[in-house]
Amino acid sequence: MGSWRPAQIHLAPSRIDAVYQHTIGELRARGSVLWLVFTPLARNATAAALRDVVAEIHAGAATAAERAELYTALLVMAAIDPWGHNLMKELVNMVEDKEEGLLRRTPIIGELITEAEQRGEEKAIAELLGRLFARRTGRRPTAEEERSILDRARASGPGEVEDALLDLESEALIRWLAEPVRSS
Repeated sequence: MGSWRPAQIHLAPSRIDAVYQHTIGELRARGSVLWLVFTPLARNATAAALRDVVAEIHAGAATAAERAELYTALLVMAAIDPWGHNLMKELVNMVEDKEEGLLRRTPIIGELITEAEQRGEEKAIAELLGRLFARRTGRRPTAEEERSILDRARASGPGEVEDALLDLESEALIRWLAEPVRSS
């Protein structure tokens, strides 16, 4: 019986490229639309620059399927956002304008867009109802009161909560928010 010897492993040399440390010009100079998906990570990413990138991807991708994959990767990179550029919403609009609903038809991206829109709507509702509460009581709602306001808006609709915030006196409003939420 022969002795066991581990096989020799030959690894190709590799290097890690911190794409977020590059500018859009440096990524563009690499000569492939693939590198353009990393532009939201670039130090100098702006809405205007991304508009040009979306156009370049549109023109440079070989097929509609490749374009969809490149746009998906572009949006994933925009979600990472190491510099705090906050370009996701604008980028989604740019791609949707160029591709007429492509992202919404892409299952994972479509779901992400819908979820983000819902979170945005919920945030707007929370801000509006929080301001109404503050006007009625003279103070901002506590975290628990804010949660109750949102729970009630989800269960009964924002209109019913808005009515309570406008109609109930301060102490009655606070008692109402402390009660358990009932689904209608």
